[in-house]
Amino acid sequence: MTPAITLESGVAEKLRSELDGRILRISFTTGCGGSGYRLAFSDEIIDGDHVIASDEIRIALDDMAFRNLDGAKLVVAQEEDGYIVDHPSAAVCVWCG
Repeated sequence: MTPAITLESGVAEKLRSELDGRILRISFTTGCGGSGYRLAFSDEIIDGDHVIASDEIRIALDDMAFRNLDGAKLVVAQEEDGYIVDHPSAAVCVWCG
């Protein structure tokens, strides 16, 4: 199964210049504020990563992200000068305690 992660228009061009040959890593995180995905630039693939290519961008996903990101889209977050993983099946959930 290869997850269908798409890049919003303009994301690939912006990422290409920022990555400068590196890999975009997307990993699943969880904690007091809930669960989500962390995006980071990496020089190398970590053992166990699933690597896909989208618009000439190499994306490495940890196992949990790989299993859960089908249908997701990477979009530019203008107000934060960064990126957001927009997932149509994601539910908002926050917990503490």
